[in-house]
Amino acid sequence: MLVSIIVKALNEERRIAACLEAALAALVGMDAEVILVDSVSTDRTVVIAQAYPVRIVQFDHVEDRGCGAAVELGWRYSQGHYIYVLDADMLLQPGFLQQALAYLGAHPRVAAAGGNLVDTSLNTLADHQRARAAAALVEPREVSELGGGGLYRRESVLQAGYLAHRSLAAYEEAELGARLRSLGWTLMRLPHTAVLHEGHAETNRQMLARLWANGRAKSAATFLRSAYGQPWFGLVARKLAHILVIPVMHAAALLSALAVGWQLGTVAALWTWAGVWLMAVLAMAVVKKSMHLALWHLFLWHYWAAGTITGLGTRLVDPRSPIPAHEIGTNTLIHGAPHAV
Repeated sequence: MLVSIIVKALNEERRIAACLEAALAALVGMDAEVILVDSVSTDRTVVIAQAYPVRIVQFDHVEDRGCGAAVELGWRYSQGHYIYVLDADMLLQPGFLQQALAYLGAHPRVAAAGGNLVDTSLNTLADHQRARAAAALVEPREVSELGGGGLYRRESVLQAGYLAHRSLAAYEEAELGARLRSLGWTLMRLPHTAVLHEGHAETNRQMLARLWANGRAKSAATFLRSAYGQPWFGLVARKLAHILVIPVMHAAALLSALAVGWQLGTVAALWTWAGVWLMAVLAMAVVKKSMHLALWHLFLWHYWAAGTITGLGTRLVDPRSPIPAHEIGTNTLIHGAPHAV
């Protein structure tokens, strides 16, 4: 089998049909399959998916589900020489898989090729940042990870040991990228639209609340712990270096205040502490060309640092351990020209 598309979903009855139809259309003429990994949805996601020629796999236990776990579960059922992962709020675009396959065929040491993720609406600063990155991509570029999806060689994933660390609620693409690069593989992003992404209709504040509630804000600690003692630990540490910014700034402000306060008293110490932070904000405003963005990023750094601290106690599971799951009755797997029933 040439390609396996893994679709991960949780309560996606509104969007799952469009996602599956786009995936099936992208595979017309290929010996391929679509695997839907359902994270124990309580709506009609599975019922709707059963109308399509896709394989449906579901976790046995709610506590086992997660972003990394869903990807890894789909991988364990897959058969394709190449693997692509989709979220249910993504629409795979016609022709991208052919472009990625051609690129990988011409570059045998490239483990995976991704494209641009295009948001259909821009609501948060993260959305706008992705849009700027997509607009700036005009030729293939080597990257450290393929956030938003990519087409991976099965050979490279087998060498890396697993597709996604099942303990990660976020950073699963970054963790995979670090493992692959430690083995000498490269990852490329191509200047082609890979998926349209609906995402969440939310404000910046709502996004941060959602990421905290679902555990994604705390995943940096799990990411770092999962790499400890591994050959790719250095790559992971560099990826997460920004989390150290806030502790370092607090330490610098405190030490400066203590040094001044020792000589000039408490009032001088407080002014020194405030001055250090004021200089940091002003320097950031110059770099960001906006005081608003400077203050926002200062808040974000505190947010991620707090998430990392609170995530230090998160349970870490062996990424290769069994994942209890079962297959749900589905239509025939795709071979040749797939179509909806």
